[in-house]
Amino acid sequence: TCSQLCDAFLETMSGFTTTGCTILENIDEQPHGILFWRSLTQWIGGLGIVVFSLALLPRIESGNIQMFSAEVTGMSVDKLRPRIQDTSRYLWVIYVGLTAACGLLYFVGGMSIYDAVCHAMTTLATGGFSTHQSSIGWFHSAYIEYVCTIFLFIASVNFSLFYMIKRGRMRQFWQSEEFRWFTYIVVGFTIYFLFLHYFRIWQGDLTEEKIQAMPHGFADSLRASLFHVVTIISTCGFQAEYYDYQLWGRIFWIPTLFIMACGGCAGSTAGGFKILRLVIMIKNLRTVLRQSINTNVYDTVMLDNRALRQTFIQRTLAFVLLFFLISFVGIVVMMLQGIDMDTAIGTTISAIGNCGPGLGQTGPAFTWAGLPTLSKWVLSIIMLIGRLEIFTFILLFTRVFWLKR
Repeated sequence: TCSQLCDAFLETMSGFTTTGCTILENIDEQPHGILFWRSLTQWIGGLGIVVFSLALLPRIESGNIQMFSAEVTGMSVDKLRPRIQDTSRYLWVIYVGLTAACGLLYFVGGMSIYDAVCHAMTTLATGGFSTHQSSIGWFHSAYIEYVCTIFLFIASVNFSLFYMIKRGRMRQFWQSEEFRWFTYIVVGFTIYFLFLHYFRIWQGDLTEEKIQAMPHGFADSLRASLFHVVTIISTCGFQAEYYDYQLWGRIFWIPTLFIMACGGCAGSTAGGFKILRLVIMIKNLRTVLRQSINTNVYDTVMLDNRALRQTFIQRTLAFVLLFFLISFVGIVVMMLQGIDMDTAIGTTISAIGNCGPGLGQTGPAFTWAGLPTLSKWVLSIIMLIGRLEIFTFILLFTRVFWLKR
C-alpha cells in the first residue's frame, strides 16, 4: 500500500542519511538480517556514499571535486593527498579502523558480537539505529555509554585532522578553531545540563514517570548530561538509561534543539549546519559590529590565522538562511496537517539536522510511525537535503553540473 511504501522509503532514507528516526515499534522482534541491514545503511551513509563512490569507482567526467567538497564541507583536498580518490580511500581506512576499535570496546563491555558490530557501525556513522527498542539504554551499562560518548565525539570531529596524526602533527587538533569551539560547546552544555539535573531545576509537577527518567546523584547526572549533549550534537540520537529529555522539562528543550541544529564539525559524519559555519557567523557578526561602531576600521574575518574571502562568508550566510528557511517550510507543512507545534518544530529540525529524536509525538520515547503520510514524504526529502548539505541538492538540479567537460 501507499502507506507501507512511504514507511519503507522513510526508514531507508533515515538509514542512508544517518538520521536515525524509525517507524518500527517492535525492533527487538525483527530478524537479525533486517537490523544488520539498517545498521549497514547508516555505516555506508556515514562518511558519505559520494566519498565511497569516489574511493572505489573510476574517475567520473564532471562534478568530482564539487561533489566531494559538498559532502565533506570544510575539508580541503590539498590538506590530505594530491588525488581525490586517494583522499577518499584514506578517509575510509580511518573510518573502518575507528569502527573496528569501537566494536571491540563494545564487545569487551558485554555486548554480543552481533550487537557490538551493529552499534559500532551506527556509532561511527552518528546514525542512531539500534538492535533494541530502548537503544543503548537496553544494556544498563555506564561503561557502554561512556564508550559510545567517546566515539560519538571522535566521529563528530573533522576527519582531516586524523590525517595529521599520521604526519606527526598532533598540534593541528587544538590549533583548529572549529575543534576548540566544538569542545567548548560540548563542555559548556554538559555543565549546563549537569547544573539543571543536580539541582533539580525543571518545570512542572513531579510524577513517577518523570522521577524514573531523571538521573539521581552527581555521577548519574554527569553521565546523563554528557551523553545527552554528545549524542544530540553529533546528531546520532541514541537513547541512554536516562533518555527522555521531554520529561526533564521545557527548560531542556531549547538548548537541545540548538545543539541539534548546530551538529558536529565540518568533514565529520555528523549532521546539522556544522560548527564551522557557526564560528564564521559569530566572527562575521563581531566584525560587522566593530565596523558599525567605527566606520574607519577595516577588519576581516580570520579562521585558523587565515583571512576568509567575502564570497565564502556570503556562501556560509546563504547556507544558514536556506537551512532555516527549509525548516520553516517543513514546520508549516506539518502544522497544516494538524500536527502540534512542538512536534512540528522538533521533528523538522531533527530531520534537516539528521538527528532522529524530536519533540512531542516524535520524542526520544516514540517513533515516527504516527505521523501523516504526507509529512513522512516531506520529512524524507528534508533529510536528504540536510544530508547533502543543501547546495549539493540544488547542484544536482542544475544543467551545468551534468554537462560534460
